[in-house]
Amino acid sequence: MIETTNRTAVAGWGRAGALYDLVASAAFLTPWTATAALDLFGVADGTLGLPGDPPPAPTTMTLLFATLFGTVVVMWSVVRWLRPEPALIAADTVGRAVFCCWFTWALWQGETTVLVLFLALELFWGAAQLRALLADRRAG
Repeated sequence: MIETTNRTAVAGWGRAGALYDLVASAAFLTPWTATAALDLFGVADGTLGLPGDPPPAPTTMTLLFATLFGTVVVMWSVVRWLRPEPALIAADTVGRAVFCCWFTWALWQGETTVLVLFLALELFWGAAQLRALLADRRAG
């Protein structure tokens, strides 16, 4: 019974994280929506008067990589939603830790503190998934 409950928790947190990733990344699927999303970061930075450099205007190269990111993360989200297996959730949890490193690096380099929101969300989802995975491992 405990094993089933822990597997259910892993699947639940995995699916919830996948849904968050899908919603957060869908705007980066096309160059047009990615431009709007990146422009919104600039508006938030300017309106709130946040420390750090405001985001630059998107270029074709940055939009290419943004849309590649959006495509891969959306596809990965769908896979984790359909198959919330512990191995996939564990891989995603490691990926979130790496993303946290890159958000921290960008903040250290002086980028807009709008990124703190994304860093906090990655930390939350990574910790939630890790907790469920560790509970599953202890029970198994």
